[in-house]
Amino acid sequence: MVGTEFDFEAAARGMNTSHDLVLIATDQVPRRRLQRLVAGLARSLDLAASRRPVSLVLLGGIAASDRIELERYARILPIASSTPDIAEIEEAVAVLVPLKLPNADLIHGRDPINEVMAVLGPLKATSDHIALINAAADGPHAVRETLRRYANTGAGWTDEVEDNDE
Repeated sequence: MVGTEFDFEAAARGMNTSHDLVLIATDQVPRRRLQRLVAGLARSLDLAASRRPVSLVLLGGIAASDRIELERYARILPIASSTPDIAEIEEAVAVLVPLKLPNADLIHGRDPINEVMAVLGPLKATSDHIALINAAADGPHAVRETLRRYANTGAGWTDEVEDNDE
């Protein structure tokens, strides 16, 4: 930070859409010293007007009171073991890893109009079906109006209003 050095075991910064500053500390660092380091880093980031979030990966156990103090300055990602395996590390830092989103077609599904046409089949789709499907593209009001006209036609009714003022 602007020429200041901090004595952490390791540090990494996020790339692309992640702006996190990730610090690594072991249980070999005295907790008071670690608290001062993290607090000093947080103050330096504030003075530099940085909006970079800080995450601290802690290897080894941590007392609840120490964790509460550190959480004032950073997101704490504890790993119970001093010598973790890959699975423990991946689990602890999972919140820092971007989500892998499924394919957009799976999220939004297929086009409903095409799905209806596929179920009806080209030979079974009547002009009335097509009219309803086309109305669906214009929303529920258009579908209601198309159904009303369909029912009126089937009942022999017209939309014309009779004039009984004779």
